[in-house]
Amino acid sequence: MNQLNKYPKPWFSYKGAYERDTPFYYNNADFDWVDQLESNYFNDIKPEIEAFMQAKGRSLDPYFNVDLVGDDHSWKIGGFYFWGNKIEENSTYIPKLEKILTGIPGFVSCGISVLNPKTDIKAHNGDTDASVRVHLGLKIPAELPVCGLEVGNTQKSWEEGKVLIFNDAQKHRAWNHSDEIRYILIIDIIRPEYLDQQSEVCANSLSLIKLQQLEYKFPIVKKLPNFIRGIIRHILK
Repeated sequence: MNQLNKYPKPWFSYKGAYERDTPFYYNNADFDWVDQLESNYFNDIKPEIEAFMQAKGRSLDPYFNVDLVGDDHSWKIGGFYFWGNKIEENSTYIPKLEKILTGIPGFVSCGISVLNPKTDIKAHNGDTDASVRVHLGLKIPAELPVCGLEVGNTQKSWEEGKVLIFNDAQKHRAWNHSDEIRYILIIDIIRPEYLDQQSEVCANSLSLIKLQQLEYKFPIVKKLPNFIRGIIRHILK
């Protein structure tokens, strides 16, 4: 049985509600690269991230979907890689981290997510289930219930230097009710069973992001029939 028949086709958010019986979180022990991230955190990764934040922290971009937080300054992103595209200007700050990440089969995205105090990210579904979403704790001001992540019906705390892996396609939300900034490293890695479709997964995910950005810039696009929005997405792809 070939891989395309053995596994369902990747789900993308344009296909509608996510209804597959898949895990909320994944087991760290199933991924050998978890140890690389955690064991190199304090000596290599943390100093690079701190240098980046000192140089670029004040100029991070607000997350484009302000509907999820209600304030375009509450949730900010600093990208290093985005669905296979390297962001050269930022990546120069992370040579050791980059070496680790680019050695992981299926690595496609990495960036810093900064969540201001007293901020909630509303429940939402990600773009695809063909990847795993990785959170590496960087600056964690509090544990549950003050600060945390909920995927499906399961809540977990972040911890500095530790990895959380979850299914971004499942509905999830996050919050920081503390008085300090929370920031984490977000990494996307294509699941092993979809590695042979990595280019297509990246192209589809990028087109979805571009369509969403277009919709927020021109709200009328959201009101167009789905088949027209699909044509636009394919043009953006």
